[in-house]
Amino acid sequence: MSAVSLGQRSSSWILILALSVTGVLAGCSSSSEDPPQEDPSPDAGSPPPDAGNPPPPPPSFTWGNGTDTGTLEGNVWTPGRDATGLVNAASWALVPKGRWIQVSGTPLTSLDAEVKAALPGFRDLGSGGIAGVINAYSGVAVDAPRARWWAFGGGHGDSSNNGVYRFDMAKMRWSIEQLPDNPANWTGVVYGNTYSYYPPAAEYSKAHPDSDVYGDEFFDPSRPAASTGHPVARHTYNGLVYNPDLQEVAFGVRRMWRYSLTTHTWKRHNPFNTPGATYDGATGYGGAAGWTFWDEVKHRYLFGPTENYNYSKWWSFDTDDQAWNWEVITPPAWQFAQMVRVGRKLVSFPAPEAQHDTFPPRLVTYDMDTGEWGFLHLKSELEVSRCFSGDFEGQIFAYVPPLNRYIAAFRYDRDGDGSFEYRTFEVDPVALTLREAPEYEAGAFDGWHELVKNRFFYLATHDALVYVRKGEENLRVFRLP
Repeated sequence: MSAVSLGQRSSSWILILALSVTGVLAGCSSSSEDPPQEDPSPDAGSPPPDAGNPPPPPPSFTWGNGTDTGTLEGNVWTPGRDATGLVNAASWALVPKGRWIQVSGTPLTSLDAEVKAALPGFRDLGSGGIAGVINAYSGVAVDAPRARWWAFGGGHGDSSNNGVYRFDMAKMRWSIEQLPDNPANWTGVVYGNTYSYYPPAAEYSKAHPDSDVYGDEFFDPSRPAASTGHPVARHTYNGLVYNPDLQEVAFGVRRMWRYSLTTHTWKRHNPFNTPGATYDGATGYGGAAGWTFWDEVKHRYLFGPTENYNYSKWWSFDTDDQAWNWEVITPPAWQFAQMVRVGRKLVSFPAPEAQHDTFPPRLVTYDMDTGEWGFLHLKSELEVSRCFSGDFEGQIFAYVPPLNRYIAAFRYDRDGDGSFEYRTFEVDPVALTLREAPEYEAGAFDGWHELVKNRFFYLATHDALVYVRKGEENLRVFRLP
């Protein structure tokens, strides 16, 4: 088989990673108990602008023109900004190349006080607080040309916070895109062990199976203030994606949800217009760990609920005619892989190990135009006995266009002592080789983190790799040499 073509992309945003995952209708625990809304049509809600009336594009990424360079102390950079808050180009020039650098003041938890100031008395019911929005099995939706991304997640016992949060590399700061719902409006609601569903909505859904109400939204006839129609917090896995054509963020975990960045409203869709249906992984809805991609040519969202060895069809939603379609049946599924987009190809790298027949290492490709899957077997010096075979959700994978290389990281016992260290590797898609690349471990990389999901990617605006490791930690950047 020939190597994946990595030719020029049709638009600059495609050039980089839009890793996204989606686990459709079944969360990581019990998914029959997820949220909904009242009796409107299946595509109710305030609709974001669709393909027929696209919103104007947002401003391009820009640097500040001030002279403040900030400071660099060890591996921690404090940005210098101009009077408008933009990071100065002169400050970015201070960041050294070829090693991981932390950006001071960039944990998601830096927004905690701001959320509580906007919602007096706000209390996250989960154990992880606002950090759980991304730590709890969730990724981000990346707008690469503008160097920004959005987080929405939490869920289960980790966080009840269903706010939308944005990080802008132009200012190197998090901000609140949309405030979370206020738990004060849920007084008297009895939750179980998860905040990934809203009990009154789930009860209404069971009592009115033909309504467009499902447990994964805040719908509550008895509590009007709680009946916002917003999605509840949930693990979004790799399923969060940015749509540059419609200016929205979308995911397909449980139902499909779309957040308009222009009207600041949510819109939800019942897959295949079947409220109250029982979904079966064999037909496409199994598992919550999968991928979501926006196809700008066919004006459709692609949902791939096939991670964790779930054999399933992919499914799609056409934003022009609101049509749902079953897509191809996947090849043998694999565990906790990442998938990136390169032109019209989706490319994934399953963790190499013998137990699930992913050794020797290989790339798995999906052609968005033909719907065909392919395998590209890689030459390497890996030893199968040193490949980690347990559950591990810290694997990362990103495409770097200037190098025409993929950067991967996973656990591997290089020294043969059973420690299975976190190692970085480089994949050449032309020579079809996988080599260990310790140069990407230099500096403040700080080892592996189980739930990194798609929070590792390349940004052309900065010619750098970006690593959003944990919600309570600083952002990490790696300028290419």
